[in-house]
Amino acid sequence: MPSRQAHSLLVAGLLVCLLAVSGLASGAAEQPELMIEQHGSGVALEDESTTYLWQHNAYSVTVTFVAATDGILTVCLGQYDDDTVDQPVACQWTAADAGEQTAVTLTQPEWPESISGEETLSVDIYPGRDTDAEPLESHQQEVHIIEKDADLAGNGLSNEREIELGTHPALADTDGDGLTDGVEVMLGTDPRDPMTPYRIAVVLVGALSAGAFGLLLVAGRLMMVLQTLGLASGRDTDDSEPTGQTLEPPVRDEQRVTQLLSTHDGRLKQSQIVEATDWSKSKVSRLLSSMEDDGEITRIRLGRENLVCLRGHEPDDITPSWDDDGSSR
Repeated sequence: MPSRQAHSLLVAGLLVCLLAVSGLASGAAEQPELMIEQHGSGVALEDESTTYLWQHNAYSVTVTFVAATDGILTVCLGQYDDDTVDQPVACQWTAADAGEQTAVTLTQPEWPESISGEETLSVDIYPGRDTDAEPLESHQQEVHIIEKDADLAGNGLSNEREIELGTHPALADTDGDGLTDGVEVMLGTDPRDPMTPYRIAVVLVGALSAGAFGLLLVAGRLMMVLQTLGLASGRDTDDSEPTGQTLEPPVRDEQRVTQLLSTHDGRLKQSQIVEATDWSKSKVSRLLSSMEDDGEITRIRLGRENLVCLRGHEPDDITPSWDDDGSSR
């Protein structure tokens, strides 16, 4: 009799293990990992954190996933904003088989003028043929949409020229050698070679060692440059003489938001902060989230908008999520 009981317990234990493994496998199938591949003439550059896209070129994204069940799914590419409803710009529905890999390619011919600069794109998979329900899966991608003939880095080279040279369109000095990419192109040096200043120094030393005449010539030209810059004016400067110029310390982003709120009775809509600062929506959203975590502001949801308040300036009919002593509820 004890042997039969032990056998029954062993069988029951095996069944429990099988059910647990089956449940884990089922849970993994319900949350498939999305694979995103960006391609097309609209992709200018992909770095570790951001993809740079051309404003007026076609951008494509291939979404690969494994569906948990058979059925029709709708895959959309859209502009992501955590303060408003996602706005799809390209959608396509597909028939998916459970457990089988499905790939869908979405293409945006060119970006509208309303989508430019720093943006967050979202790839969403919805059940059925519409986007009314909550997405089954979502993936966000940070992008920077740029114009070919613009100069994002401000170094005298167009964004398109930067890509042709293999330099970064958002960095004024790609190789970090102290010479901007535009200056190096003008000098005929390689803007991707951080050894350029040392090579220039070697050339200058060789020129100086060529003779006394060369040394005097270089020294004379150097003095002319210094005089142009005002570093060798030929006269003494009285340190006590006031210059009439005062250097103001730079204003931090958080301080600018605080000052903006203070001049508007401590309250503004988040969209108004975006307009007043001329920052991107994603930058303002990240900054306000950080300030809220630090206890500087409170954000209150009003429909599809956020009302941003300095602490202590919340509307009387809204109960803030913090106590008077500063502790969270």
